[in-house]
Amino acid sequence: MQHTTKAQTRARVVLAAAIAAAALWIGMAFVPAILWAGVLAIGVEPLRVWLSARMPGRPTIVAALLTLAVLLVVLIPLSIAISQALVEAQSVAAWISDARAHGVPLPDWVARLPWGREQVTAWWNLHLATPEAAAAEFGRLDQSLWRSHSQAFTHSLIRRVVVFAFTLVVLFFLLRDRDNIVRQLERGATRAFGDAGDRLGRQIFAAVRGAVDGMVLLGLAQGILMAILFAIGGVPHPILLGLFSGFASIIPFGLAVVLVLALLLLLAKGAVMAAILVGAIGYALNFVIDHFLRPSLIGGTTRLPFVWVLIGILGGVETIGLLGLFVGPAVMAALVLLWREWVAEGDIGGAEAGHTAELHPAVSERGKS
Repeated sequence: MQHTTKAQTRARVVLAAAIAAAALWIGMAFVPAILWAGVLAIGVEPLRVWLSARMPGRPTIVAALLTLAVLLVVLIPLSIAISQALVEAQSVAAWISDARAHGVPLPDWVARLPWGREQVTAWWNLHLATPEAAAAEFGRLDQSLWRSHSQAFTHSLIRRVVVFAFTLVVLFFLLRDRDNIVRQLERGATRAFGDAGDRLGRQIFAAVRGAVDGMVLLGLAQGILMAILFAIGGVPHPILLGLFSGFASIIPFGLAVVLVLALLLLLAKGAVMAAILVGAIGYALNFVIDHFLRPSLIGGTTRLPFVWVLIGILGGVETIGLLGLFVGPAVMAALVLLWREWVAEGDIGGAEAGHTAELHPAVSERGKS
């Protein structure tokens, strides 16, 4: 029987690393789609378990149903938002045309402002009150600049549609072959890193699940609450703004932009008191969810400290965009687990570190489910 020499082992490692690097370089454009598919697969895992129990032996059908559900969850709100945006865009274009021809009269709500009435009135009369001033103000919008932005937007939109389509394809295969993929990942992690590899995998899984729950589910609840608040406060288009609020709340401090828009719409109607109440309640709700509920839900599954949750979320968004909302906390959770094992035993993944899983009962139970 021929034995493998150390030189051959090193050569195999170098060859494997070179092939992996080449594969990563070739498929770099689709890495975000693969990561998104992994995040979505972890997020819909409870639904997959529920459907699999009712349709045993039909993983293809289960995967197809879940992939279709993800597609609809994205397309339906997006279609509503696009249709409403087109209607609003037509209204804005008509308003700008009328403003160029007749000017923009000073709104009634300016007279009811608690402060700054004189400054706002002076600026309005100078820039918008007369047709000449309004035409000059709106004429500053460079048409060539708008065309360049529209071209960049079109290119970005096409790229995102392609990535999303590939994400759905990868998601289908991840869900269909989920058991085989998990077994291979567990075996590979154990062979490469020992027991620490298995614990790291469970920690990352729990962190992504917590991020999905903390971002998506809380975002949905926050969108519903904001839609109710907007409807009670008399904000125009409360359902559409509530939908935007749900999506914006997923991004840190994104809801503040929607709230500012809602307040401007209320001020345009002259509802100053309603704007104050909606702003106060909305920002208080956003503060509680962003600083208490979301970090506790994300960090609670992995015992991740609050500050590391924020670093993972904000740093992830800054580094890799929206995907960083889920990848960032997962990376921080893995780092904290490695640190805890290091300071506890002095050896990551050693035989004596087996009790570390007891420090993370939520991770162990979630990994088994």
